[in-house]
Amino acid sequence: MSTKINQLVARKFDTDLGQELGLSGKQKISVFFTIDKVGNIVNVKTRATHPKLEQEAKRVVGLIPQMKPGKQRGKPVKVTFFLPITFNIQD
Repeated sequence: MSTKINQLVARKFDTDLGQELGLSGKQKISVFFTIDKVGNIVNVKTRATHPKLEQEAKRVVGLIPQMKPGKQRGKPVKVTFFLPITFNIQD
């Protein structure tokens, strides 16, 4: 699952945004979200050096399709997921 999400983020995240914002070097974005008992992505929280990078991260996480919920003892449960996004901006 992690590999598929990372591939989706790599394809869909607009890395040119950092350069447009005048940022340089390595950019790190932390994204936390929950997969609810039905499999929907909810409660998305981001932390980045610029608000536009946070918005882009939320947009990309919103593209993740509905998933199968986690199960514990045969019953669906909420699962919190951490997704680090790191990219370099070339000068």
